[in-house]
Amino acid sequence: MGLKVLVADDEEDIVEVIQDRLEAYGFTVVTAGTGREALEKLAREKFDGVFLDVRMPEMTGIEVLEEIRKKDTKIPIIIVTSSSSRDAAIEALAKGANDYVLKPFEWEELKAKIEKVYSVTL
Repeated sequence: MGLKVLVADDEEDIVEVIQDRLEAYGFTVVTAGTGREALEKLAREKFDGVFLDVRMPEMTGIEVLEEIRKKDTKIPIIIVTSSSSRDAAIEALAKGANDYVLKPFEWEELKAKIEKVYSVTL
């Protein structure tokens, strides 16, 4: 498959789960622990997609999403956020995210969203 994605989340355990599963399916995964770090990596490298947490230090995921969309309207972005942030996820969709999944998530749910957004079969 060979897709290169950025996973931006300050919760290391969530990053590990997503990274392990995606790498098992042939994705190349780069991680960021803050919104600012995510934007820096996006400025330096080309990615096929982004997994973005809403609540991160320095910048919210919504702010990061807005910055990404100023430069790239097409890159697929999946929001990964806690169920208490459902309103933020809906706001993210309105601001250009392709989809969202609520934490804690089941892998099958995230897998289905990945297949839909990236038009791949995992």
